Amino acid sequence: MAEAYAHRLARLDPAGFLLPHAARRLCLLTGQSDFATSALAADKLAFLARVAPAETLVTPVGFPWHAAFAAPAAKPVPIVMASVRNARQWIWARRNSLYRDALAEIVATLIARTEQRLLLVTGSCGVDLLADALGRLPASGPEIRAAIVGPAGRMPPAGRLAGRLVVQGRRDTWSRMLWRGPVDVRPDCGHLGYYEDDATRAAIAAFFAEPRS
Repeated sequence: MAEAYAHRLARLDPAGFLLPHAARRLCLLTGQSDFATSALAADKLAFLARVAPAETLVTPVGFPWHAAFAAPAAKPVPIVMASVRNARQWIWARRNSLYRDALAEIVATLIARTEQRLLLVTGSCGVDLLADALGRLPASGPEIRAAIVGPAGRMPPAGRLAGRLVVQGRRDTWSRMLWRGPVDVRPDCGHLGYYEDDATRAAIAAFFAEPRS
């Protein structure tokens, strides 16, 4: 499964990435609950719209930010299956060289097409995907700021982020088991509640509105 999916990511047509060149960009980076699509649910689209600073281009799909994954899912993914698929990607980002290479190449494309400031919201194992990719890429490109939400994984390498905000809900037992890094904001929500939580939205909007470092 890992090799087949990694090969699919590696063969994506560069012209199909939904990442036009932009001075300032906001993206969501999470694991995929459905390997056929990265179309974002309404709550995630509304969340990104609420936290995006002015004059920032919001990418309306999730990783891998490509037209081949933009069609909505035919039916909702059961939570158990979504969890299994996210766990697979968490493992692949640590142990599968083909997947790690494809992941790094896609994140490199994202960075190359952003000129000044790249804002990222990572959800759950998304922080682990970001950590592995940045650890394999040269330290150049735009300023990168990450709002790390419900983290499950590793902190990105020191010096690769111009700023970070770690949000972990007080009722998020999943993140509490899988994150050993710092926590900056503790809203009253669980692992699936961040995108509709007012305190989370307010904290991330303020973080992204901070002037460049």
